[in-house]
Amino acid sequence: MKRVLFVIAVIAAATMAFRPVPLKKAKVYLFLQTQCPCIYNHKETFGSLIKAYQSKVSFTAVFTGRKENDKDIRQLISDLGWDLPYIKDNDHKLLQKWRPKVSTDCVLVDEKGNVLYLGTIDDGPLNMGTVKNFYLKDALEAYLNNLPIKVSSAKGIGCSLGY
Repeated sequence: MKRVLFVIAVIAAATMAFRPVPLKKAKVYLFLQTQCPCIYNHKETFGSLIKAYQSKVSFTAVFTGRKENDKDIRQLISDLGWDLPYIKDNDHKLLQKWRPKVSTDCVLVDEKGNVLYLGTIDDGPLNMGTVKNFYLKDALEAYLNNLPIKVSSAKGIGCSLGY
């Protein structure tokens, strides 16, 4: 009986010793303003990114207007059909840190905080709704597959974040 318990203890110890350390997730911050309708141009694309990558990447909406209130923020996120947390950047620390230009710009940062991509989600608004370049998706795919990110920034169309 002692031998069986010893074997079980050795197996349990070996199993615990070889558990992989959970990887820290990359993060996507999407800059928004509740009064800017431009986000609806990316509703489907960004929504599909959340669903496809939420197990590997964390998504957070960043609201930049000093007058943004929680009720309007929750209503916008609900209207978009997205399930993501948000933060209010009232003191504009994130705006100053990364310098996104317009509402709907996003920042992809790795687990160490290095910026991998900064810019628009896709180029749909520039092409009358037809997306030709899925900038954020391409950056996510490259990062998750340990490949170089070919486009590290792309200019978008949206309401000026004005900081």
